[in-house]
Amino acid sequence: MERLLSHRRSRVAALLRERLADVIRERVSDPRLEGLSVIEVKPAPDGSFARVFYRSRRDRAEVEAALASAKPFLRRCLSEGLEMRRVPELDFRYDPAEDSGARMDEILDDLSKAGENES
Repeated sequence: MERLLSHRRSRVAALLRERLADVIRERVSDPRLEGLSVIEVKPAPDGSFARVFYRSRRDRAEVEAALASAKPFLRRCLSEGLEMRRVPELDFRYDPAEDSGARMDEILDDLSKAGENES
């Protein structure tokens, strides 16, 4: 039974991620959300809310403000496009993985240069 629920949740997560990405790209006119990537969606077990992880090259505070103001519109679009009993509340979170990767590249470059200088 748990496996079935897990499969259902992953299906719902994929549907939400795909639909949110489409709506943001095609229907949201706020320029602060241009280039925003929806990375992952993690719905709650009861479907009451979903945590949405995103990345954007724009100013983080501006993107967060734009997402907060677009939240009702996004939920309305989800309710139109998905056959779900209840559309979850959306909780947007910045995904820092890209920043961590860039920082790791910088550290490795510095170590490589330091090693070359010692030789």
